[in-house]
Amino acid sequence: MPGARLNLLLVNMPLFLRSGLLLSFFLYNAVSFAQQNSTGVRPERCATGSVMEKFFRDHPFQKAAFDQRQLEFQKRYELVRRQRRGIPVQQRLNSIVTIPVVVHIVLPDPSIVTNDQVQSQIDVLNADYAGMNADSVKIPAAFKSVFGKSQLRFCLAQRTPQNNPTNGITRLASSTTSVAGEDDPVKYASQGGADAWDVTKYLNIWVCKMSSSTDLGYTFMPGLGIASAEIGFVNAYHAFGTTGTATAPFNKGRTATHEIGHYFNLQHVWGANDCISSCADSDNVDDTPNQDKCFFGIPTFPQTDACTTVAPGVMFMNFMDYTDDATMCMFTEGQADRMETAIASFSELIPLLSSNGCVPLTFYTNDVEVQKAANPSNNIFYCPGTITPQLLIKNIGTQPLNSVRLNVSIDGGAVASTTVSLSLPSLESATISGDVINITPGYHSIKMYTSLPNGVADEHPANDTVNTIFSATGTASAPLTEGFENSIFPPAGWGIANTSDISEYNPVRTTAAAHTGTASLKFDNHNYQLFGKYALLSTPATSIPINADSVKVIFWRAAAQATANVADTLQVLYSVDCGQTFTSAYKKGGVSLRTTETLTASEFIPSASQWVADTADLTGYVAGKYDNIIVQFRNINGFGNNVYLDDINIKTITLPPALKDKGYLLTPNPTTGYLTLQHYPSAASLKGISIFNSIGQMVWKSDYGTTPAMTNIRIDLSYIPPGIYFVRLLYTNKILTEKILKVN
Repeated sequence: MPGARLNLLLVNMPLFLRSGLLLSFFLYNAVSFAQQNSTGVRPERCATGSVMEKFFRDHPFQKAAFDQRQLEFQKRYELVRRQRRGIPVQQRLNSIVTIPVVVHIVLPDPSIVTNDQVQSQIDVLNADYAGMNADSVKIPAAFKSVFGKSQLRFCLAQRTPQNNPTNGITRLASSTTSVAGEDDPVKYASQGGADAWDVTKYLNIWVCKMSSSTDLGYTFMPGLGIASAEIGFVNAYHAFGTTGTATAPFNKGRTATHEIGHYFNLQHVWGANDCISSCADSDNVDDTPNQDKCFFGIPTFPQTDACTTVAPGVMFMNFMDYTDDATMCMFTEGQADRMETAIASFSELIPLLSSNGCVPLTFYTNDVEVQKAANPSNNIFYCPGTITPQLLIKNIGTQPLNSVRLNVSIDGGAVASTTVSLSLPSLESATISGDVINITPGYHSIKMYTSLPNGVADEHPANDTVNTIFSATGTASAPLTEGFENSIFPPAGWGIANTSDISEYNPVRTTAAAHTGTASLKFDNHNYQLFGKYALLSTPATSIPINADSVKVIFWRAAAQATANVADTLQVLYSVDCGQTFTSAYKKGGVSLRTTETLTASEFIPSASQWVADTADLTGYVAGKYDNIIVQFRNINGFGNNVYLDDINIKTITLPPALKDKGYLLTPNPTTGYLTLQHYPSAASLKGISIFNSIGQMVWKSDYGTTPAMTNIRIDLSYIPPGIYFVRLLYTNKILTEKILKVN
């Protein structure tokens, strides 16, 4: 679409002569991609433009390299267009190329996007890119001569990168949402998403919720030099395929058609501007009419604008506009040529031409794939006794799976085996359970594997085994102290875990920082950006006196904020029912959690001055009510920085009955030199203390007229001779006298 301001100059100029002039407009506007309409309202369609714009802001040096790659590409593309006019084809695809696709469904309940819904999207892609879409009959007669039919096709992958059979669909139960742009958490397992499969062999599609409700999808265009983990595209789950969660007016699968167009280097039909009125831009395709801005909804044909003022007008039904799915119905020949040239030109796309991802493997008759440990799996068992082992398996044999043996070994010990009956079709998954197994307190490794599918030897045993870890807490008595000085971690009887699938996110012992000694515990929020995921540290089940008057968890912490708008959270919780339920007694996050005023983007390692003493007071929750508690430290990841703990102490105080009865207590009596005056609940009304010998001489005195007295007051009588003495306590409303005996 050449700019309208150049129409008179360009209308009769051969394409290869005007390519340089057109490209100059492309390069001028390539940085301006954010998609808004003329009223400033963000349209519900594609976030590719804003993603590209942000990428160039973050990586200004990449802009020049991108422009150069596009210039080189444009030359090859123009050659293809000339070849179409009579020169033998060299750059354009000579035969159909099928692109292997893997669809990563990342949702709290990924099953809501069914296999049928995924297949409906693949069917749409194949029809749209082949020009076989039924709604192509809606193409106006004026545009039928440029209707494009490309050689690109798509299939759900038939093999994994490890050469195991697959249906090309992965599902991950996760609340992680897509944040369009670099480091999108939905693309990283370490952030609660799904890692890309080998991008040289597969087109990766992430189907998920997007953080912006106005976005339906986005991708990076080729030639950026981005990290391989970023290559592919994201599709909102309600605008994917034609069934299930797909919701009108975006339920015809055209979001994926549109985004894959970008993936193969197509611009929007109006060019690379901000979806505002302009005729100074180009999509660098010669057979798309010049268009000044995007169209939405269901326009009626024809539509003209400031750039194309006469019928048949603009091509608003093109897949690279913003209209509703039911309106989109065509690529042009020029767009098809451009995409085919792209896959043969860009280094990140060329390997797809030789991928074997669509080539089915030779299936075994009886083959069970262990996908993950469902239980135990890096979790904590409180007040342990038994566990029920569970595995998520997939039948990748050609025959239905009617039975399989589940084998379990803890810490390399004896194997416990259970034969499980089921009815599992080929390429379907299920969770199987074994017999209950006794466990002991400690940090354990566990090996689980399957055998004897349908009562015969597994023909592919390499995928039968999974190894994982779990904690079983022990018992202890208050006071309970832990400074993490012992190199064995977690400490005996303690438990660690986290709520992600990344075991490395568990809290760790570190010698890089300590409040006292040489070690502390670290919650690593810097290297593991797992927003909303918990990393857990649990104490043993700790007995406390039922008559305790005070129960406190005292600890030292150190923490930093990475930026002002992110906040990790630390909670201290307690359980009185062996970990079945936990109640929060302490919670701090963001500014209230950090122990340094300095925002720290690099990994935080605290200095000696950056430790703060803290207390979680459990007295009101458990004192006098329960005699056994479990305390859990819960670090909630907020895309922040590291949090450290040290010198944890669960401390109880049980007051003498006489103190609680009288409100004060003077001990010890007799004394050899030092007395302690205690008050309960406080000494707020105490105004003075005087001590007299047996003949009435004052030997010690302290007044509290303006300074409140402490609850515990220590009195030094070591310098006076043995004998009987009288202690007079002056309160605001009374005077009390106690007799004491001083001995050697």
